[in-house]
Amino acid sequence: MRLVSVIKRPVARLFLTILLFSGIVANAQENSPYSRYGWGNEMASTPVATRGMGGIGIGYVDYDPRYDFKQIYPHAQTVNFLNPASYARLKITSFDLGFVLENQVLTEKGVSEKYKATYANISYIQLGIPLSRKRNLAMVLGLRPVSRINYQILSFAREINPITGNSIDSTVTTYNGEGGSYQAYAGVGKAIGKLTLGANIGYYFGTKDNSTRKSFINDSVTYYNGNYQSKINFGGMFLQTGAQFATKVGSSTRLVLGATASFKKDYGAKANLIRETFNYSSAGGFLTKDSVYSEENVSGKVTFPGSFGFGFSFEKEDKWLIGVDYTTTNWDDFAIYGHKDSVGTNWKVKVGGQVIPNAFGTNYWGRVTYRFGFNYGPDYIQYQNEELKQYAVSVGFGFPIRPARFSNQYSNINLGFEFGRRGDPNTAMKENLFRLSFGMTLSDLWFVKRKYD
Repeated sequence: MRLVSVIKRPVARLFLTILLFSGIVANAQENSPYSRYGWGNEMASTPVATRGMGGIGIGYVDYDPRYDFKQIYPHAQTVNFLNPASYARLKITSFDLGFVLENQVLTEKGVSEKYKATYANISYIQLGIPLSRKRNLAMVLGLRPVSRINYQILSFAREINPITGNSIDSTVTTYNGEGGSYQAYAGVGKAIGKLTLGANIGYYFGTKDNSTRKSFINDSVTYYNGNYQSKINFGGMFLQTGAQFATKVGSSTRLVLGATASFKKDYGAKANLIRETFNYSSAGGFLTKDSVYSEENVSGKVTFPGSFGFGFSFEKEDKWLIGVDYTTTNWDDFAIYGHKDSVGTNWKVKVGGQVIPNAFGTNYWGRVTYRFGFNYGPDYIQYQNEELKQYAVSVGFGFPIRPARFSNQYSNINLGFEFGRRGDPNTAMKENLFRLSFGMTLSDLWFVKRKYD
C-alpha cells in the first residue's frame, strides 16, 4: 500500500482567509475612469486554472486519455469555457466556481497623488456534465460577468460664455457611471475521433448608467445644478463556437490545436434619458427641481463586434505543459444606438505553461501544479485616440485534494496571482492592477452502475 501525505489544515485555512477577506472588501469602491468607454472594463475571461498561465485556453483541455473508457477518473476536471470544444472531453461531472480579488492603483499624468481601491467579485459559476462518456458528448451550464462599469470623476473648470467669450463662473462637474454585462449560457461539445466541436449558446445582457452633473461654485448667486443622464439596457442571444484537434506526437506527449469564433451581433436595447435641474439633499442624495426633458424605453440597438482566436498546447503526461493563444476583436464595429465610441480593434497574445514535479510521489508539494505566464496587447478602449498598451504577468498553483476513501468525488483548488498594467507614463492615466484569483473544482462521478461480485 502506498502512503500519500496530504495537506488539510493549511488549505482549509487559506480557503477561509480568502472568503473572509473577500467579504470585507466586496463593497469597496472601484474607480476606473476608462470604464466610461465601450461597455466598461473587460473582466478576466479565463478559468482560474489557466489564469496563472497568462490566460491561455483556446488550445487547452483538462483531459487524460488514459482514462477514456474507464469508470474512474483520478482527479477533478476543470471546465474550460474559453473554448467550448473542450467540453467533449469531460469524463466526470464538475462544478466550477471562481472568485477574484483585485487591488487597483490609478495614477494621473502630472499628479503625484494616487487612487487605490480593493474589491472582490465572482468570476464564474458553471456545471459540466458528461452526457455520454463513450460517445464523448458533454454539456455545460454557466453564468459569468463579462465587463464592469464603475467610475466617478470630478472636473473643476471656469465656464466661458460661448458668444461673448467672457468668463461666467467656476463649476465642478461630476461624471458617474455604473453597470456591466453578463452571459448566461448552455454549451455542448462532441468529439469525432481526434476532432472536437463545441458551442456556447445563451443570453448576453447588460446595463450602462452614465450621468454628468454640473454645479456652479458661487457665494452670491444661486444656480440650479444640472443633470444629464442616460441609462441603457440591452439583451439578446449570443453564439460562440470552438474546435480542437488533439494528436499524440510521442508515446507520452500530446499536441492540441484550437480555434474559437464569435460573431458580430445587434442586441435590442431600451434607454431612459433624463435632462433636469436638481438640488442636493441633506442626506447626500439629490432632489429633482425641474425636469427639462425625460423619455423612457427608447428603443434602439447596441452592436457588439465579432472575434476569433487560435492557439495550441503541447503537453507531456504528468510532467509539463506549454501553450500559446492569439485573439483579436473588431471593436471598430461597436456602436450604441448607431453612435461610435472611443474604442478600436485590438489583439492579445498569451503565453504560459505549468509543471508538476512528481505527479504520483508521496510528497504533497511534488504533486502540486506550478504555473506561469504572461499576456500582451492593446486595450480595446482608446482614450483620445491613444492606444493603451496592456500587459500582465502571472503565476499560479493547482492544489489537489485527496478524495475520501471509497468515494468517487475529486476536488482541486486553483490559485492565480497576476500583476498587470494599462497605459504608460505618456498616457493621461495609468492603472496598475494586482489580481488574486481563487477557483474550486468539485468533481463527482455520476450515473455509474454499481457492480457486485
